[in-house]
Amino acid sequence: MNVFQGLAVALSMTMPMLAHGDARLQAVMKRIDAGERVTVAVIGGSITTGYAAQPPRERGWAALLAKSLGPQVKLVNAGVSGTDSAAAVHRVQAQVLDAEPDLVITEFGVNDEWLDPAVRGSSYEALLRRLLAAKRPPAVVVLALTQQGNQPRAAPELQLRLAAHYGLTALDFGRWMQARVDAGEDRWATLYDEPVHPNGTGHQRIALALAETLRAAARAPAAPAPTPTATLPAPLHGRAHEFTRLLAGESLQPSTQQGFSRGGAVHPEWPGQQPGWQTTDDDARATFLAWGSEVAVFHAESDGYRNLEARVDDGPWVTLQGHVPERKGYLGWHYTVVGRDLEPGIHLLHVRMKQDAWAGSGRPASLLAVMQAGLYPKDARPSAFERQPLASTGPGLIAVDDPQLRWVGRVGPATDGARLLAWSGSELRARFTGRTLALRFASRHWGTAHYAVEIDGQRQVLSVPGQSDGEWQLRTPLAEGEHELRLVKRTEAGMAESLFLGLRLAPGARLLPPPPARPLRLMFYGDSITAGACLGDPGEDQYDDLFFHDGTRAYGAQTAARLKADYVGIAVSGIGITATWGEQLMPQVWNRLAPRVDAPVADDDRAPDVVVVNLGQNDHGFPASKGQRLAADFAPRYLAFVRELRGRYPQARLVLAIGGMSAWKDEPAIPRALQAAVATLRAEGDTRVWTYQFQAFAWAHPRLDVHTQMADELTRFLTTEVLK
Repeated sequence: MNVFQGLAVALSMTMPMLAHGDARLQAVMKRIDAGERVTVAVIGGSITTGYAAQPPRERGWAALLAKSLGPQVKLVNAGVSGTDSAAAVHRVQAQVLDAEPDLVITEFGVNDEWLDPAVRGSSYEALLRRLLAAKRPPAVVVLALTQQGNQPRAAPELQLRLAAHYGLTALDFGRWMQARVDAGEDRWATLYDEPVHPNGTGHQRIALALAETLRAAARAPAAPAPTPTATLPAPLHGRAHEFTRLLAGESLQPSTQQGFSRGGAVHPEWPGQQPGWQTTDDDARATFLAWGSEVAVFHAESDGYRNLEARVDDGPWVTLQGHVPERKGYLGWHYTVVGRDLEPGIHLLHVRMKQDAWAGSGRPASLLAVMQAGLYPKDARPSAFERQPLASTGPGLIAVDDPQLRWVGRVGPATDGARLLAWSGSELRARFTGRTLALRFASRHWGTAHYAVEIDGQRQVLSVPGQSDGEWQLRTPLAEGEHELRLVKRTEAGMAESLFLGLRLAPGARLLPPPPARPLRLMFYGDSITAGACLGDPGEDQYDDLFFHDGTRAYGAQTAARLKADYVGIAVSGIGITATWGEQLMPQVWNRLAPRVDAPVADDDRAPDVVVVNLGQNDHGFPASKGQRLAADFAPRYLAFVRELRGRYPQARLVLAIGGMSAWKDEPAIPRALQAAVATLRAEGDTRVWTYQFQAFAWAHPRLDVHTQMADELTRFLTTEVLK
């Protein structure tokens, strides 16, 4: 078998089995043959950079291929050593697509072998989809390389399957080369001086195989040109890595840190990279905001580095392997997944020095970037629930007034088979048997209501669009046995209201006695801060997509969770005592089932043990936006509101708080009014009242990190001063 027979065998096994050829590639090859200028981009790891060829950028496979195609071909080499497809999706726009290439060749068959197997399918497929969905889609060719001897092959086989799925031309270089070896035409050892990187001869073989692959594709039966509106096939591995966010350089800012400083190695082949964070401190720790369903850290590794460890939220600690003895005197780079299958919103990434045998050594540890996937746009957001038509009959229905459902928060009474859920933090708790669950809702409001649905500790998000109804069925069956449910409204009152119409369990399943009541009950009155508005916004404050607003993770809900208390949240964005950005003031709606003057007054079935009031931000902010000052009668009107609270909750401990944003800094009269209210009440014999001023704050709406710091403060204050 000669080289061309071997090539034919390899191509028959690797090129997609299509009735027609690859239309975009055929168009590019036609232009090349006509002598037109064409831009070819390559993206991959060190083999794409030309490593082990001398000189690499002139004798690597990419340069050799471009030269063989003709002098009119412009090459854009986006090879970055030590990177895989998970890192590639973060750089493909700037390093490839911004150059508007006509043809892109991807090479990650070797480096993706070291990538987390749970990631490589999604990340490589996302790379292909990002290229094919570009504003000006290039032709795409998959180069599936292997190591010497054509082993291992897990990553290349996956990439070849994806190439076939998307109708792309692909070269399985391992099979191409093995055909030559089997025919006695070549030897693997000729192409490699070590197992991973091909030498100069190896680069020549790759370029030869690619050139013939392109020519063979050009000779294939003509394919119909893709239409501008052509849609991509459904993904095989999900879409999380299509939607990424890179935090590096100035955008990688810790919300808290101890012992870290700017610095550490940057990747010399990654254009524009800035230093990350480094430390030699045994007690170093830092916290960063992160977003998405997967959070990873990109970091250097060598024989002279130490290990860090990281976790997302309260997840398990994961080692960031910086100390790699095999890398003597040179750096490698690694994409380490810290959290996956996360709720696709905001998270806290905690990083610290790993306590190990290198303690006190003075060796450095560093991280260069935080890479996040699964930050979905609204129209692509996946759901664990499937909406079904609302049916009034059938097996498994559980009514809203079933005595084995436990309701927490300010929830409407069972009326006409429904309960009104308006205030964020409104909660249903239940235990049940069976493998299926559906939650029944009807909305009579314009806004989408987002709910946290926690089943056996696993949290999902359920979204109920405005002016809709239905049964939201859990897509994946549950395990056999007993299950525990928490349904909590995330979206603040005023932005969305829903009627809860009950549950549907599997035929023959049943409710069990509910989880026990929590011994402590906290109630919070506040504005957008308490409501968790903008808590998870990845950019500037916005109210267009309330998915990222979350009262269940605001400081009040966090404090209640730490104290194992029930949480009741009465909070509205823009509201105040004397001024409001909306229509109502808090004294008009504080005791109602919804923030409307026509809503019924609530009949709270259980009085709170502690009431926290955090109002005043808008009493300052709204008039300040018009060049005006705080209302002259703010103090007496604030005191009057507190007196109303005391009248409704005579035994509760009252905490008059201010903070989370800048009103208390900008307008000293607000904290003075709170102090005066406490002094007045105490002078009248009311000793169960305190004031508290949060130190944690943000100039815009606080994100999760500030809310967590506020919860730290408030938990300490309640524990040491109020509940002692």
